Amino acid sequence: MLRQEEIALFPLQTILYPTIGSRMQIFEQRYLRLVKESMADSKAFGILPIIEGKEVGATPEIFPWGTLVTIRDFEQQPNGLLSITVQGEERLHIGATRVEDDGLMFGEAEIYSADDDEPIGFAEDDLVDMLESLAKHMGVDKSVFLADLTRATLVWRLAGVLPVDPERKRSLLAMATVDERLVEIKKWVIELRMRGAKPAK
Repeated sequence: MLRQEEIALFPLQTILYPTIGSRMQIFEQRYLRLVKESMADSKAFGILPIIEGKEVGATPEIFPWGTLVTIRDFEQQPNGLLSITVQGEERLHIGATRVEDDGLMFGEAEIYSADDDEPIGFAEDDLVDMLESLAKHMGVDKSVFLADLTRATLVWRLAGVLPVDPERKRSLLAMATVDERLVEIKKWVIELRMRGAKPAK
């Protein structure tokens, strides 16, 4: 199922995937406005990867595929900055964009329904092992990485932590099916193992 609407956009250097949570510090006026309006109207916004440019200052060039997010929590930091916790929800594709006077970007979004909660099969056992290894390497409780795993969430969790070129990480957002993304993730894992790479930086 596909729905269309105009949404506010938050370009980021890092890539946020559906089902993944993240904490963000907000200080620019345009994004303080975005947060205020999103919370007041209980409205989601889009996080899009930056291809060229920076998160602050002039409007950057963005990758057209990203993630619709909702704000789950917020707090004022001791340094005075606003900290928010966002949760990735669904994939989205941005068409036409516009930038308002304060620099806040809006885009015409095609929002794709969340993937089915298809259980993991034997074919994904090696990827689950990799995820468990990553948790150990990063000093993270493996239950954080392995809880409520589905074929779809397995892809997003691995993609978030594997040391792979950002261009390849962005490409996952444009892939329409879980099967396509799993094939791509398996390529990454095979390549990393062939290079003898550590599981994460």
